[in-house]
Amino acid sequence: MSAGKKIAAGVIALLAIGLGVFLYGGWQMFGDELKAIRSLKMIEDKVYTFTYKGDYGFKGFLEQGGAKTDAEMAVYIAGFLSKGYMKMPSSDEVPMEAGCTALDAAGAFGRNFDFEDQGQSVVIVRTEPDDGYKSISTSTFAFLGFGPDWHPVAGMDGFMALASIYVPLDGMNEKGLCVADLIELDGDTAAFDTPKPDLTIVGAIRLVLDYAASVDEALELLERYDVHPSIGKAHHLSVADGKRAVAVEWKDGRMHVTETSSVTNHCLWESRPGEMTAESRGRLEAIRNLSPVNMQDCLDAIKSASYDDFTIWTALFDRETLEGTWYFRTDWDKPVSFEVCDR
Repeated sequence: MSAGKKIAAGVIALLAIGLGVFLYGGWQMFGDELKAIRSLKMIEDKVYTFTYKGDYGFKGFLEQGGAKTDAEMAVYIAGFLSKGYMKMPSSDEVPMEAGCTALDAAGAFGRNFDFEDQGQSVVIVRTEPDDGYKSISTSTFAFLGFGPDWHPVAGMDGFMALASIYVPLDGMNEKGLCVADLIELDGDTAAFDTPKPDLTIVGAIRLVLDYAASVDEALELLERYDVHPSIGKAHHLSVADGKRAVAVEWKDGRMHVTETSSVTNHCLWESRPGEMTAESRGRLEAIRNLSPVNMQDCLDAIKSASYDDFTIWTALFDRETLEGTWYFRTDWDKPVSFEVCDR
């Protein structure tokens, strides 16, 4: 072999080794993220799903004190998921009208996510963390600050889509514990600060899904944190495990718990009558007058509280099968179902 060919062969070998080292290092750094991105797929128009197995950094997020605002949380998400290579958009206010209804009955948990429909995409997220419970949850990319026209199509979009792990709006874990976020129209958005670590409402949902096996455990966990408003609005949670169902609300840094299997969009721990919440109170009364005895009854009940032009999705979580079923934009003929985890 001539000297020139030997040099060329050496260069090629070095490049191959360098590429191998680069790929190995990249896989070591982003292996879990890349596997999750490969699982990302569109299952119908404006509806996506992916599965994340491994460490998505939530324990580290809690250990560093959580976050008081959506913007603070976005900084942590970007740093962990991309190892500092990307910056997440963030908005502490989403100027949209919102509603929502949640109902726990007959071994099932149903919820309507009612929000101004601007064509935003929805994502169903399955997570299998190293140090917590497996779960399935629903989010929308609009809550990540991307806007209604953003869709994960290529490149860094996949990493950005993974951020929805931190923005669950409802879900169920492998223990059958269910939780949903609902706007609280007459709720409190005033800033507060105590010595407790901080979470936004969506961070509180991820906390419950990952680490609580029951309502009692969920309340014990939530009591350890200051839970702050998200997207510039007050929120409350519906949390249920089949034996107990509660609404969880916050005011001035104090957590208030009300025993109830139905939740809509007004404060439940104290009476705050007003025109703004009249529709919500009427919807709650109508739901409470129903008595679901099976899954179909539960679906019919939650459907009765939906809106043709306002309900982005309806989710029905079955504790017996650990399966979630979704209906998008009140299309009741096209259900989409996923199990919490592979069996």
